[in-house]
Amino acid sequence: MPPSASKPVRPGPPYPGSPLRVQDLPTGCRFDERERADFLTQLSDQGKVTNARLHFPPPQTPPKPVTLLYPFLLAVFPSWTYGLQGRGDCMGWSAAHNVDEVAAVQIALLGRRETAPALTCIEAQYGFMRVEVRGGQPDYGGDGGSPTLAAKSVLECGTLHRMQYLDGKHDLRRYDESGGRSGLWGRYGVPDELEPAAAEHWIQDIALVTDFDTAVECLSRGTPISNAHPSNPIWTERDELGFGKKRWNASHAMNYIGYRLGSRPGLLKINTGHGFHVHGPMHPDDCPSAIAGCAAWEDANVADQVLKAEWSWAYSDYIGFPKRDLNGGRVSQDQIHPNRIAA
Repeated sequence: MPPSASKPVRPGPPYPGSPLRVQDLPTGCRFDERERADFLTQLSDQGKVTNARLHFPPPQTPPKPVTLLYPFLLAVFPSWTYGLQGRGDCMGWSAAHNVDEVAAVQIALLGRRETAPALTCIEAQYGFMRVEVRGGQPDYGGDGGSPTLAAKSVLECGTLHRMQYLDGKHDLRRYDESGGRSGLWGRYGVPDELEPAAAEHWIQDIALVTDFDTAVECLSRGTPISNAHPSNPIWTERDELGFGKKRWNASHAMNYIGYRLGSRPGLLKINTGHGFHVHGPMHPDDCPSAIAGCAAWEDANVADQVLKAEWSWAYSDYIGFPKRDLNGGRVSQDQIHPNRIAA
């Protein structure tokens, strides 16, 4: 179990509504190369794979032309929709969504529902990555989360869900769009009395994804990618094939949740915390509006450059579920779309 499972419990107050409101110019991500190097060394010392490129054996068959993970998400969490980010906690959104995608893939394939009673609590993950994994010291440095420490948090702290805890003392059923809970927990950490519950649900394996081909391998096995970059393309309009054609760039975290090959390969990028903000045709044309409103295809060469910055992490093995290869066997046909959209 995560190390924090054995941490002594110190009672903390429930969230009362915090005066720490959204900042005028919130920063999304923090990038520290030394921090990343130290974490990779820690993983290596534990015998874990550090780069996903080294993790997969050569595939026995070529990847399918198109693989999408969102049908699993919507099958397990049918009411899922995009939200509205309340402050610079995009790294919490990305980490939480990655966990939800992993859980949904594994639950849908294995028929196990008890391990993900609700979506992952974004504010808790934000607090874990800013405070708990740094030894519990308060973080007074403004907004923003580290992709490295986000990955570390799902390994060492676990996850909380959108539900009530301790007989209703902590009501986490809704994300606080005022930014207050993220501000409070991102500064002082998650209340200690919630940590044992978080330690029951954690990601066991993470690895860097540093190129497009490895991203395809990860996604073909049901492994989503938490994507971050100091100047990440945020698509606002799609072309006739569903690829992003208008964008702005920012220090931001999102997710890759699908790939397509063929004459114009790319990755499906989703930006879950900015509401309905992407317009234009979407492929496949039956993509649900909850996904289409915050997603676009990113050309392989663009995704490759983003991934080469080495700030994107694949999460897998949620609380001990075995790996499943989406290329071979028990996969819902709703998850694989016709070759026409990859041509």
